[in-house]
Amino acid sequence: MSPSKLGELLLEIRAEEIPARMLAPAVKELAGKLFEDLTTRGIAPRQVETGYTPRRLVVVLKGLAEKEPDREEQVVGPPVSVAFKKDGTPTPAALGFAKRCGIAPEALERVHTEKGEYLGAVQHTAGRATVEVLAELIPQFAAAIHWPKWMRWGSGEGPWVRPVHGLLALFDGQVVPCALFGVEAANTTVGHPVLSPDTFPVTSAEDYHGKLAERQIFVRPAERRRRLQEGMAKLATAAGGKVVEDEALLDRLTAMCDIPGVLEGRFEGRFLDLPREVLVISLKDHQSAFTVEDAEGALLPIFLTLMDRPDDPIGRVRSGNEWVVAARLADGRFFHDEDRKKTLPQHAEGLERLTFHVKLGSYAAKTERLVALSETLCRALGETSEIEESRRAAALLKADLVTEMVKEFTDLQGIVGGIYARDGGEPPAVWQAIYDQYLPASQEDALPRGIVGRVTALADRLDTLAGMFGLGLIPSGSKDPFGLRRAAQGVVRILLEGELSLDWEAAVTAAVKGYGDILERSPEAVLDALRPFLLDRVKFLLGRRGLEYDEIEAALLAGGVGHRDLPRLAARAEAVQQIRGEASFLAVVHAAKRIANILKEQPPRELDPSKLVEPAEKALYAAYQDLEGTVSAAVEAGDYRAALEPIGGLAAVLETFFTDVMVMAKDEELRNQRIALLQAIDRITSGTAKLTELVVDKAEHR
Repeated sequence: MSPSKLGELLLEIRAEEIPARMLAPAVKELAGKLFEDLTTRGIAPRQVETGYTPRRLVVVLKGLAEKEPDREEQVVGPPVSVAFKKDGTPTPAALGFAKRCGIAPEALERVHTEKGEYLGAVQHTAGRATVEVLAELIPQFAAAIHWPKWMRWGSGEGPWVRPVHGLLALFDGQVVPCALFGVEAANTTVGHPVLSPDTFPVTSAEDYHGKLAERQIFVRPAERRRRLQEGMAKLATAAGGKVVEDEALLDRLTAMCDIPGVLEGRFEGRFLDLPREVLVISLKDHQSAFTVEDAEGALLPIFLTLMDRPDDPIGRVRSGNEWVVAARLADGRFFHDEDRKKTLPQHAEGLERLTFHVKLGSYAAKTERLVALSETLCRALGETSEIEESRRAAALLKADLVTEMVKEFTDLQGIVGGIYARDGGEPPAVWQAIYDQYLPASQEDALPRGIVGRVTALADRLDTLAGMFGLGLIPSGSKDPFGLRRAAQGVVRILLEGELSLDWEAAVTAAVKGYGDILERSPEAVLDALRPFLLDRVKFLLGRRGLEYDEIEAALLAGGVGHRDLPRLAARAEAVQQIRGEASFLAVVHAAKRIANILKEQPPRELDPSKLVEPAEKALYAAYQDLEGTVSAAVEAGDYRAALEPIGGLAAVLETFFTDVMVMAKDEELRNQRIALLQAIDRITSGTAKLTELVVDKAEHR
């Protein structure tokens, strides 16, 4: 069948308004299930398109065949030994099998299997019409969409996220005969519930999109997003400014509308003396509104938001939004003014009344631990000049949690504390550390500014991880109520990208000891549980840098500080990546694997080079001596490529050694010396990377 004759499914489920956050996952799930099931039936669509508005889920499948392909299936019945009597006449078992297959007994075949000879038959199944398949699948998959919350309505219909009011299901323009929660499929839909509520017929996806567009409705979220973005940019430019970008807010507004209309509102200029962050978050959280700034970055008394209609002819929508914004900003001013009646250190006194965790005490107790741990980390990093400012920042780090502003705008925690600290005259390193304490919260976030900010952010996360793991509250599956995965990722990013050469295992142990005896696990048990948890994040982040898993493992298992110093770990893995393709290095990798097999379960031996007798083993020892100083100096200097490159020089001498020398000699003393020599070679070659962890194709080596 030519593509032009392949069919199209247009499916729209209309319901009462669905929460914005649930729309995209739901329509993706529905389309995915339809695609997978139709693919297994041999009628996979060639194109899948989805869309949604708050009141409709839309799936369009194009390139569907008119029917399933016919199928032939080999069916196996009873063993031949029980299918026929001695005289060759069929038994009831054979007759019953033939009847089930719909064929005469004499048409049955004999099938040879591992278990013996059985009766068999080839069953021919005619493919069903695609419209018949869709009539079965649509209600099945639509009703089974996973919703975080659901309800029943009417006389018990559901459960589903919201009551269903309409079902548009067309295959090549014809209604698919099915129903969802008692609502029969039709070839009609409606526009906006207020502006264009009348029913109208559609014949295809193109007709559907066109008629909705005439009513200013766009079910493709990318189209609504583009129109919102362009509309806001146009209004901001006309006002002499530009929109303060916020991708998450734009996505939220996109999911909240049928009609991507943009509203411009204004507020009194006196509110502009509020901290910028307070203004922006207040408008975003309470009114889902964007702010506008001028060329110098100063905010203008303008906000832009969604109005889910193409225009506002009498200004009623605008006035309503402006009234709410004025009230919210007045609240923000009140909270700000109330907070400023105290200094940030005075606010910190209230942390005694705020519980960090019922078994771990108050935020005041956490603050004491953070002060001590921040000093410990500074000393471990050799940043003794930063100790006083780190202690000061740690002492004020959580103070804003008891402020009125943070109680109202939780997204401002840390930021409010930083602003109040700055306005209270704290040094830049201190207020910036408080302001940045929750960075990085995502893969895209920057790190905290300065060593003080990074040390206190590390201390905060390590204290939380140590406490929760010390109580056995380890994340499992998708459950992570204390955000421990995010905390661990923050620790790793700060160490790696901040290039902080810190023994993180010692830092974890210090954090655990800061709790005294209130934890349920020993420091050793906490570290054993945290080690793989943190190393999983290390491997993930190094993988994002383009490093292969075996390069990371080779660096992790190297000698010395190994994985405890993350910047050095990354440098080792990168050096392996740079040099692993060289032929001489590959040869040494293969030799290292051979050495590892020989040394397996061998206790350490003491090498006495005077007892080596064969020229090949003496040559290997000489090469080892030449290499040892070079590699050690390079490792000490942190130049890991320079430490790995000379190792390739062992290739030829190792090959000669394994050709000419019997390691496992009958003479015990000689055998011990050869094992000791290989142990020395293994130590020097594994000092930067455990070469045996590298995966090398033999064909590549050849």
